[in-house]
Amino acid sequence: KRDWAWKQAQSRRSKSPTSLKVTLEQLTRGASLDCDEAMRMEMRMAAGVMEGHDFYEGVRATIFEKGATANWKPARVEDVTPEMVAAYFEPLGARELEL
Repeated sequence: KRDWAWKQAQSRRSKSPTSLKVTLEQLTRGASLDCDEAMRMEMRMAAGVMEGHDFYEGVRATIFEKGATANWKPARVEDVTPEMVAAYFEPLGARELEL
């Protein structure tokens, strides 16, 4: 069990700090949503990810440079503010699709 926990902790240290916090918020919010609301939340999150830095940085480091260290922005979980996370869940206005 300790070995598994160590591997999980190490794995998470290499991931986007923003993605880690957004995922935690997604799990928290998603627990009380119906299917339509959850899909709307997913659409908003996907739009935010595609507009941000870290998705493209992760692709660069993982695929194009085969295992290079990603330069996440921000680089530390502590530097990802609640406001930054909340932005991934905001309505998309005219860009939001009807479900």
